[in-house]
Amino acid sequence: MLSAAAALWKSCEPSGEPGAAYAGRLAARRAAVARAERNHRRLGNLRLAVFLGALGLAWLVLVRHALPPAWLLPPLGVYLTLVFLHERVLAARLRATRAAAWYEAGLARLGEQWLGRGPRGERFLAADHPYAVDLDLFGAGSLFERLCQARTRVGEETLAAWLREPADPPAVALRQAAARALAPRLDLREEWALLGERVGAGLHPDALRAWAAADGRPVAG
Repeated sequence: MLSAAAALWKSCEPSGEPGAAYAGRLAARRAAVARAERNHRRLGNLRLAVFLGALGLAWLVLVRHALPPAWLLPPLGVYLTLVFLHERVLAARLRATRAAAWYEAGLARLGEQWLGRGPRGERFLAADHPYAVDLDLFGAGSLFERLCQARTRVGEETLAAWLREPADPPAVALRQAAARALAPRLDLREEWALLGERVGAGLHPDALRAWAAADGRPVAG
């Protein structure tokens, strides 16, 4: 099953080599992290310099009364601008860091070094399931850990359901078609992964379903 899935995934990559595509993007994201880190330090130093300068100016205005209060407005505006820019740099650094981690995990899976890196899905294991235990569907070193890239509880539950229950040929064909459509769209897959990372596995499916079925009223909790 895994070898067939890997062959399908490889054939759908633009270059035919997912490892090369992931490695190139990982290098780019690491470079983005390094740039953001340099900008973070520069802006931090600038903020400190402006703050210290503003303190000196405030002493002249408020204590010595040597300057009118309007002189405090320019450094305040500069400082607030630097705060805004700094926040954007920090957000860019966080995004690039998460993207790099996503590509690192992808390369680990391709290199068969995924064991212990992903969710195990043990909560989906039922002792009375006809084949879940024999085929190691859930738990440490399981098929679920090998495959799962879900960022939400809904995604994890969907994958678990697919593993626990057989699918008819039309459903299998639709899933394969979806894999072929998504495989070359690395930008979209990365964006989804990072968006899901922000949501996290703490999103509760029951609350989401209740919200979707509600008549526009907010769902409590």
